Amino acid sequence: GGPAAFLITTPYSLCVCPEGQNVTLTCRISGSLADRHDLLYKTWYFSSNGDQSCSEKKHIRNVTEKELHHDLGRHHELLGNSTQKSPLGMQASHHGVEFVPDHHGAFHIMVMNLTLQDSGNYCCYAVEARREHGKPHTLQVAHGFVELQIQQALPSSVADITAAALATGACIVGILCLPLILLLIYKQRQAVSSRRAHELVRMESSAQGIENPVFEAVPSASAELRPRPQLSYMASRQPSESGRHLLSEPGTPLSPPGPGDCFFPTLDPVPDSPNSLKA
Repeated sequence: GGPAAFLITTPYSLCVCPEGQNVTLTCRISGSLADRHDLLYKTWYFSSNGDQSCSEKKHIRNVTEKELHHDLGRHHELLGNSTQKSPLGMQASHHGVEFVPDHHGAFHIMVMNLTLQDSGNYCCYAVEARREHGKPHTLQVAHGFVELQIQQALPSSVADITAAALATGACIVGILCLPLILLLIYKQRQAVSSRRAHELVRMESSAQGIENPVFEAVPSASAELRPRPQLSYMASRQPSESGRHLLSEPGTPLSPPGPGDCFFPTLDPVPDSPNSLKA
């Protein structure tokens, strides 16, 4: 059958942190040991050249496992002594690296006060070993890695200058754009006023058209002041084709009657037609 294999996984493969901050890197172990009496060693290595297995086995900030475990043991002793006060990261105050106690199959490493030199790959290793003849004998090894990128923080003076420049530029742009904004607002108000005036005129025209369907032209003042020409009428006899006068009766007036006069011509009796008498 052979030993049962176990695996190491990481919650994330890339971690980006600003300079000067603290970071905690995590690896999880899944599976089981070949024998419950076997030993399980967990450790971390660092590589600055992109090696995902940290084959050079370089320690983080050149702090050896012995130094870390010694600091961790001293930290536990200080926590057990109620007469002394010790923060959680006291053992790492000198090196800036701390082992975090395991929790639910996960083990961690904390790196504090990050610098640009801390950028690289952090490899977590788990080794199952068995003691034979007083010496550990390796049975299986698993590892994972996390890439850590450090972002350089701008100096406070540079950050302040940049913020001030951005604020000044924004103010200048706002001042330059203010006349244009006012002009646009003025144009918009003019358009609205013109539209309202046209609507009122159209509504009045529509109302007048419904009430007075017939429009009379109003004479202008110049037309009223202008004198009207006087009309004269001259009556004369007009010759007929037969050479006789149209008005042959001696008493026929030659001109139309004046105002108030009435003209009734004399009507001669019309003799009865012989045909009508026979009827």
